[in-house]
Amino acid sequence: MAVASATTTQGRVIWALILREVHTLYGTTKLGYLWALLQTAFGLGVFWTIREFAGFRPPHGMTVPIFLLAGFMVWNIFSDTINKCLSAVDGNKAILTFPQVTPLDLMVSRTMVITATQIVVTILLAGIAVMAGYEIQIGDWPSVLAILLLAPLWAFGAGTLIASLAVLWPALEMLVPIMLRILFFMSGVFFSAKVFSKKIGDFLLWNPILQLIEWFRQALSSSYVAPDLNIPYLVGITSCTLCAGLLLERYVRRRAET
Repeated sequence: MAVASATTTQGRVIWALILREVHTLYGTTKLGYLWALLQTAFGLGVFWTIREFAGFRPPHGMTVPIFLLAGFMVWNIFSDTINKCLSAVDGNKAILTFPQVTPLDLMVSRTMVITATQIVVTILLAGIAVMAGYEIQIGDWPSVLAILLLAPLWAFGAGTLIASLAVLWPALEMLVPIMLRILFFMSGVFFSAKVFSKKIGDFLLWNPILQLIEWFRQALSSSYVAPDLNIPYLVGITSCTLCAGLLLERYVRRRAET
C-alpha cells in the first residue's frame, strides 16, 4: 500500500513537471508548440535540399524525406535528452527545495516531453510528405514500437550518466556539445552505413544511434534492408547504460542538489 501511494505521488510530481516543462519550452513564444515543428522541419529541409542538389538517392528505393525523417527523429531524441538532462539541476534549483522533487524526476519529465514532441513532429512531417506524394510503407510495426521505447531509454540512460559525471567533473559540460557535434556526423542521420566499406561500416555500427536509425529506416520501408543490425547489442547497451546512469545519479544526488 505504501509503495502504491509513493508511486502515485511520484507520478503526480512527474506529470506536474511535464506540464511545467512544456510551458517553459513553448508557452513563452508566439508560435508555441509550432516552434518544435519548425525547428525539425528546418534541419530536415536543409539536408534535403543539399542531398537533392547532390543527386543523392537512399538505398533500396526509400524516399529522401522519410530517410532523413527517421534519422532526425532518433538523433533529436538522443541529443535533446542529453542536453536537457545536463541542465536539469542547474535550471531548477528552486524546485529541488521541495522534498518530493528529485533531479531524477526532472530528467524523467524532460525525456518524456522531448520524446513525445519528436514523435508528434515526425508524424506531422510524415503526413506532409505523404500529402506531397511520397510513399511510406511501414512493414514492421512491432519494430517501430520497440524503437520508440529503446531510443528514449538509451537517451535517458546516457543523459543521466553524463549529467552525473558532470557533477564530479564540471568540465564535461563544455565537452559534451563538441562530442555531440562529432557524433552527429557519425550517426547516420543523413547517410546509410552501406555507403562505406565494410571495415568502416562495421566500426560505425558500434554506435547505438546509427543502429537505431538503421533499424527505424528498415521498419519504415519494407524495401530498406539493414543486414548488420544487431538488436541484442542495442538492448544490452541500453540496459547497461540505464543501470549505470541510475546508480551514478543516486550516488551524486546529494552533491548535485547543493
